[in-house]
Amino acid sequence: GDGDGDEHSIITCTTSAGPLKMHFHKSWSPNGYERATSLFERGYYDHSHFFRVVPHFLVQFGIGYTQERELKHFADSSIKDDPKRADLMPFREGYVSFAGSGPNSRTSQLFIAYDRAQNLGTSPWETPFGEVVDGTQETVRKLYSGYGDMPPWGKGPEQGPIRNRGANYIVEDFPLLDKFETCIVKRVASLTQMMEGDESTEKKVVEAGREGKSIERHIRVAAANNDKNPAIASAANQREQPFLTLILVLAFLVLVILLLGIRRRKMRKTGKSV
Repeated sequence: GDGDGDEHSIITCTTSAGPLKMHFHKSWSPNGYERATSLFERGYYDHSHFFRVVPHFLVQFGIGYTQERELKHFADSSIKDDPKRADLMPFREGYVSFAGSGPNSRTSQLFIAYDRAQNLGTSPWETPFGEVVDGTQETVRKLYSGYGDMPPWGKGPEQGPIRNRGANYIVEDFPLLDKFETCIVKRVASLTQMMEGDESTEKKVVEAGREGKSIERHIRVAAANNDKNPAIASAANQREQPFLTLILVLAFLVLVILLLGIRRRKMRKTGKSV
């Protein structure tokens, strides 16, 4: 469990699939908590893709596109494993943990568990440090999974080209994959402070994420199926037409007012000369 004095962080994100909110617990995995929270604070995950989406198993992400050398070095440096927490097992849907490749191999890659991930948690790096909250697990379930797992199990993207080619590799070869937009982080000293604190900023971010996300998603899917979608171009033209009409009407009114002013001045001059 969590002691009241343990630090927590709330990560509130917008994504191409909708709002995502996570609650990280320092007491669950102190080293993992600090690394993940710091990377979110520094914007490392912003605009990165959910590159491995396997229904009922997990969603993996965490290869960022930053050009900042120091941040890249920080993200690639490994941290020590944390002690296992038997009381948190088995893995539940919504748990957030690091992906790894051996003891003390955690760097920046994270995963969110789906509903049949109970066999996870045995490897030394698979210690959960957080969970998806506030009903935004629905966003995680909606993440695009049509490409399947990474090779050889599926036809999804490979990690090497993501690192080498960056976002272009995903955009060109896997255009339907979802991604983060931006995230904000709020650290709190205790659960009490978290519950009493003002969450207005978080609410604004979640609301902003909800507005227009479904429309944007449909446009993105349509664009991937048809690069030159005349319906979208037509809709853009229709939006521009009323704006042009308004400018023309305003210009005409200004012209009329100027002509009336000139006429009145002439009439005044005529009146004075009589």
